[in-house]
Amino acid sequence: MQRRIHNRKSVRQKKATRFVLALVSLGAMGTAHAQPSPFSPVVEANGVLYLAGHLGRDPKTRALPKGIAAQTTQTLKNIGATLATVNATHADIVRCQVFLATIKDFGTMNEAYRTFFPQNPPARTTVAVKGLALDAKIEIECTAVRGHASRNSAIQSESQ
Repeated sequence: MQRRIHNRKSVRQKKATRFVLALVSLGAMGTAHAQPSPFSPVVEANGVLYLAGHLGRDPKTRALPKGIAAQTTQTLKNIGATLATVNATHADIVRCQVFLATIKDFGTMNEAYRTFFPQNPPARTTVAVKGLALDAKIEIECTAVRGHASRNSAIQSESQ
């Protein structure tokens, strides 16, 4: 008898988790997915925001744009939308990990990336990988600290 109660509770918890993930996905991407992803787009722990890897899919059409520059731009826009759901911005990002389908795209990616971080860019690692989901050219994963932008600009002005 006790085992049945435990199982019912687990089923309720799983349904609640799926519902929360669907809501987070809806807020971050602007459209509902037919099936929630098996991960959270963003998780906060002790004031640090951990963003899952983002692709450059258009939130309306769900299609990947053509070319590395367009995919980089859309990926960073998607990251911005996810950050907005937790009251953060690109300026709060402290670290990015960039995964490229080919290292030949590094220069073009860098040009598009730079437009989102004109001053005080976050620490970054860029690597080429064998393959990305949906045959994307780029995936970006970020770590952010809410309020980092204001603290960082205060530090910059003190050092000048």
